[in-house]
Amino acid sequence: MLLNEYRKVVKNMNRMLDEFNVLITKEVKELDDFHLTSQQEVVLIYISSRDRLTAAQIAHEFDITKSAVSQVLTKLEQQEMITKIVNQDNRRESFIVLGEKGKQFIATLEEIDAQMIEKYYSKIEIEDLVHMTNTMEKINQVIKKSKQ
Repeated sequence: MLLNEYRKVVKNMNRMLDEFNVLITKEVKELDDFHLTSQQEVVLIYISSRDRLTAAQIAHEFDITKSAVSQVLTKLEQQEMITKIVNQDNRRESFIVLGEKGKQFIATLEEIDAQMIEKYYSKIEIEDLVHMTNTMEKINQVIKKSKQ
C-alpha cells in the first residue's frame, strides 16, 4: 500500500532530522547563552524575517492565541530580544521589531550558518541542497493550503 511507503519514508526522514540535530548540537552551543525556548527562537527568527509586524499577525501565522503570543513576546521583551514600537496610526497597536540582544541572536545564527556551510554543506552537491529545499517548500505549501 502506498500509505505504508509514505510512513516508512517519513519515519526515516524524521530519524535523519533527529540525527542531524544531535550531530550539530556542538555547532549551535553558542545559542544556549541566549537562554531561549525553542518557541521563543522560532518567533524571534520569524520577527527577524519581517520589517515590522504586530502580535495579531504573529498569532495568525503561528495559529496560536493572542494571549499565548503576548506571553512569548513579554518574555522576549524582558530579555531585550525584541522592542515594541507604538503604531502612530493606531496607538492601541504596537509593531514588534528586534531588540539589541535579538539582533545579536540573529547575527550568531548567521555566523553558525556560515560555519556550517564551510564545514559541511559545501561538501554536498549544490543540486542536492536545492532539491532538498524545493521539497521542503512543497511540503510547506501543502501544509499552508490545508490550513486555509
